[in-house]
Amino acid sequence: MLTSHIFEIDGVFVGSLIQDCTRCERRFYAVHDAVKSFHNHILDQSGNLSRQIAQQFRRARTSATPG
Repeated sequence: MLTSHIFEIDGVFVGSLIQDCTRCERRFYAVHDAVKSFHNHILDQSGNLSRQIAQQFRRARTSATPG
């Protein structure tokens, strides 16, 4: 691992972005149950994966909120 960055959504830590030193790719290390399905996915320059992770997290949080 070369570097890592915290990945938060709405102030909640959901994982880390890890740059692999051999391939220089950034991959997502999921720690929050709501986004575990994205664990180890590689991020591209478009930001699509980041948006998908955020949408999944917010959808899970909304469905878990009573009322």
